[in-house]
Amino acid sequence: MGTLGLDLERGLYLGIDFGTTNSVVSIYNYKDGVAQTIPLDGSNIFPTAIQFETDPEDENKLARIFGVQAKEAAVIYPLSTILSIKRYLGSDEKISVVVDEKEHQFAPEQIAAEILGHLKQKADQYAQDEMKIEGEFSGCVITVPANSTDKQKSMTKQAAILAGFDPDSVYLRLEPAAAAISYAVNETNDKTVLVYDFGGGTFDACILKIENQDDEPNISIVSTFGDNDLGGNDIDKIIIDMILEEFKKLTDGEIDLYNEDADDGVSKRQKKVAQVRLQQVANQAKERLSQAKSTKIVLAPFIQEPKIVNINMEITQEDFENYKRNGQQGDHVDLFEKLKDKSLNDLVDATLACIDKCLEVGSLKESDIDEIFLVGGSSSIPLVNAKIAEKFGKEPFKSKISPALSISQGAAYYCNMIMMPTVKGPTVQEKTIHPLGLEIAGRRFMEIVAAGVDIPREGLIVEAGELLTTNHDNVPSMAIVVYESTEAVGENPLVSQSGMKRLAGTSLRGIPQAPKGTEKVKVIFTVGQDNMLKVTAKSTSTDGATTELSVDALYS
Repeated sequence: MGTLGLDLERGLYLGIDFGTTNSVVSIYNYKDGVAQTIPLDGSNIFPTAIQFETDPEDENKLARIFGVQAKEAAVIYPLSTILSIKRYLGSDEKISVVVDEKEHQFAPEQIAAEILGHLKQKADQYAQDEMKIEGEFSGCVITVPANSTDKQKSMTKQAAILAGFDPDSVYLRLEPAAAAISYAVNETNDKTVLVYDFGGGTFDACILKIENQDDEPNISIVSTFGDNDLGGNDIDKIIIDMILEEFKKLTDGEIDLYNEDADDGVSKRQKKVAQVRLQQVANQAKERLSQAKSTKIVLAPFIQEPKIVNINMEITQEDFENYKRNGQQGDHVDLFEKLKDKSLNDLVDATLACIDKCLEVGSLKESDIDEIFLVGGSSSIPLVNAKIAEKFGKEPFKSKISPALSISQGAAYYCNMIMMPTVKGPTVQEKTIHPLGLEIAGRRFMEIVAAGVDIPREGLIVEAGELLTTNHDNVPSMAIVVYESTEAVGENPLVSQSGMKRLAGTSLRGIPQAPKGTEKVKVIFTVGQDNMLKVTAKSTSTDGATTELSVDALYS
């Protein structure tokens, strides 16, 4: 395959920022030596949205609509439109879609794959038509939040494979590290940088050291800390709550838009439509309040049954910053309890608490940070800039690249490293994010891979410090159950406590039968440069007999 006169044996790679609200794709342009964002449907930012409808040529099939059209269609067809699918990756919850009164269910990675496949198709078409690049994108670098669990990463990779990318050419990289590359390519001094990544669904703080070696930046991750349940969507819900308060005044509190079974004269469909309209209007108001001191909210009509209700209100920046959310809005109980009575001030303070933890893990002080790099749409909120400047005593870095594009363009630089490994360019030293280990006797967690360990290019291989032993006489197999610890939980915690995530379970079969405690099992964890985990268990006996089981697809 030829691309701009280059013959690349590894194929052509696409850098993808697969976001909760929006997605961006970029390619490394060898002609100009820069990362270039590819406009899809005329825009650099593509809504991460999909709508299903009956195929006009075959009523037994479903057709798909993507991006802006799907986002706009959500108001009319809320039951057949999926928004914010990224928040479901890592969950086994099925996604329900209703088209022409027929219900269809999808796994989260299937919906993500549909959207990624469309991004690939559009990028292929643009590269061929506009950039005169032959062939198609066979590989990709997809960015994931720094605080992602292994299951979230696995489902993201599976979605990319289902979307048509070569299974051996799908790479996952951390969002803040990709953003840092966009910053570092023009940086000539050694610096310690904080990447403040406030996206639609998650928040990540990541501290990196940038050292210039032979005029090329070398980036090493010092520490990361984040919150997978804190993002721009949660900020939108504060504005939704403000609108709902006005709605309750107009209806005397007799209509609950988020209780679809309530007998209050409003149909389920109109309630779904109202929820989508609230979500879209709140997001637009948030964006306007990042530029202006106040904004108008006009919904006329908002609902038409059992009577017409119009909403016409004004929200000031001050109101927005201090209003405390009190409505559940369909959130799970645990998430609502976390966000109840929280204002925008409180949510931004929560991001600062993540930064404090990040500094603590890295054994750093605020004065050690040379530059703060803001990433993600929610980082453009004025309160964010003000609180960051107050905390660090300096203004955040003013990038020439839009915060919304920096992650995807950083991913494109990663693509360059994969396609042209001998060419000079920025390099990133990846690290493990969360401790990984096994369930042992007493339902305890035994850590095998610690957090913050460098991952070499050839992959990280860690052998368990202790051999596992059989608990009963003459057992032919042993359960191997893999866990990830997403919170600081102390030594050998119970696997049932908060912060412990079960990744997978399997059995090591063919163990030589012997009295309990005689047979011992060695376990090896391997974390590859694709940021994925492989677990190998080996049974060892005195006569040298060995049984081995590799768990390559932990979530299949």
